[in-house]
Amino acid sequence: METARTLLEDIAQLFAAPATPRDQLDLLRRDRMDAEAEIRSVLDRLASKYDVPSEDVEETMNSIGVAIGDMTYEPETEYLEEIDVKPPV
Repeated sequence: METARTLLEDIAQLFAAPATPRDQLDLLRRDRMDAEAEIRSVLDRLASKYDVPSEDVEETMNSIGVAIGDMTYEPETEYLEEIDVKPPV
């Protein structure tokens, strides 16, 4: 899973919005994965520092994944509707 993007790619995104709803949906999903990866990294450091069991980190990550999905549900649904695909339930 590739989560790191180059600075050049990030700068390019500022000047060029995704051209199609499919591109916007792909970008949203990549950004969600990047956010989860960054959060996971922080949680892993905390767990290591304070000897927190990995099961607790996994449980927290599951909750975070749900929260990020809830937070981005509306734009994802809009992109899916524009693509003419049924939104996730």
